Amino acid sequence: MCLDVDDKDVSVSNSGEFSPRRLRVAVAGLGVIGEGAALELAKQTKPYGLCAALVRDPGKARAQELENLRTYSDPAVMLVEHPDVIVDALPSGEVGRWLIEAALSKGVSIVTANKQAIAGSLALLHKYAHDHGAVLSYSPSVGGGAPMVETVRKAREEGSPREIRAILNGTVNYILSAMKNGASFTNAVISAQEAGFAEPDPTADLSGEDARAKISILTYEAFGHEIDLDAIEVEPLSAEKAGQFVKSGGVWKQIAHVVKSQDGQTKAKVSFERVDEDPLFSKTEKEGNALRVTCTDGRALTCSGKGAGRAPTVSSIFADLERVAVKLTALEAEHAKNALRRGRTFS
Repeated sequence: MCLDVDDKDVSVSNSGEFSPRRLRVAVAGLGVIGEGAALELAKQTKPYGLCAALVRDPGKARAQELENLRTYSDPAVMLVEHPDVIVDALPSGEVGRWLIEAALSKGVSIVTANKQAIAGSLALLHKYAHDHGAVLSYSPSVGGGAPMVETVRKAREEGSPREIRAILNGTVNYILSAMKNGASFTNAVISAQEAGFAEPDPTADLSGEDARAKISILTYEAFGHEIDLDAIEVEPLSAEKAGQFVKSGGVWKQIAHVVKSQDGQTKAKVSFERVDEDPLFSKTEKEGNALRVTCTDGRALTCSGKGAGRAPTVSSIFADLERVAVKLTALEAEHAKNALRRGRTFS
């Protein structure tokens, strides 16, 4: 088990070869997702070491594997730990946003599952990261175990995305699937909470705010600019509306949709649609998420996977940690080689 690492030195041989070091990782938030990430990090011997956590109550009993972990309730104080990377699994968008800005400004890289903290501010946050030699990564914030951010990036790299349609909220999809199979609205919500898909307060899911933030992030990835969150129309889910879907028959899904018109304008919305004839969306059940990106040349890229729950999100966090480690290794190698060249010049 590794609960701390202090090997901050970069090793460069005389030949200029760079030896990467273990990264010190702090976790912000030890809820369902954050605790899952922390427990996995605590098992690591390389390339990561868990050094600290940000929590609401430092005195709260933790899992045995985390008993010796240093915990803080003040994000500013936690930054004194000088982690290389912070995994943001906070429930609060406001606190998460402050932490992300503060960390990036200090050169601390971020892997975040906190979509509310970054939606609408990605251009600015990427600038902070670039200016301070840090990396901002947020695949876990959209899609859970479905690689949605990566799929949209691939579409943009290979062509010109025109439209995105996606099931982005695992809780809402779980509720609709459960009710289609006979559950009441209340029991479906409780079941989603007990399964770890829904928060104790599911307002962000049911109101559509969660899906709104996620389609905003995907819009940035597809088109390179953001839509004002208030400009994204959202249709909430109520017990009455869900009951009407059941009575009408067919397969109903919450679909997040963004399209770029020929004049370059982008419009986005989150609404409920009947998708019986759509093989991708109609077969996405329970906590599943699914995405289709259509390009201007007619090509379509798709992905799907479990969109909620600890396991798929933690898996996405570690995939991002690996990407961050690769980028930081490259940055540090370049800095170290430049320093070595300067040393040879003045020797």
